[in-house]
Amino acid sequence: MGFKKTFITEDKIRFKILDLLSRREHSFKELINKLKDRVDSEEKLFEELTKLKEENLQSDERFAESYTRSRSVKGFGPEKISYELKSRGISENLISKIVYSDEINWMEIIKKEFRKKFIVDNDFAEEDISRAKKFLLQRGFEFDQINQLFK
Repeated sequence: MGFKKTFITEDKIRFKILDLLSRREHSFKELINKLKDRVDSEEKLFEELTKLKEENLQSDERFAESYTRSRSVKGFGPEKISYELKSRGISENLISKIVYSDEINWMEIIKKEFRKKFIVDNDFAEEDISRAKKFLLQRGFEFDQINQLFK
């Protein structure tokens, strides 16, 4: 028993987009991908999304800020967040502006993730350090940040 997606008529496209945006921010590309198979006119969908963008009801910048804040709080690094934003249709300029802004202290986040995952004592062996570095790389932190942590 699966969930059947209903078809959206042209006159209801705007309401469906606003319904999705009322729950959380979405990127322009996300909304197109979510709705393109459910509308009979992709032109109308694109037109409505463009209007909402002009009215500032849909904003890739707000989406990127919200997404970056959410993912950084969960302990993910700038590289992973940048990759995820890019896959959601956010431009490189906007990504670098938001992800690498001074508002986020990546060193605090990397320290918190390190302390959460590893018990630090004087007997922290070389293999433990390499395991920790691998973990932090997988979380999306940069080599420079990781090396700075172990200085």
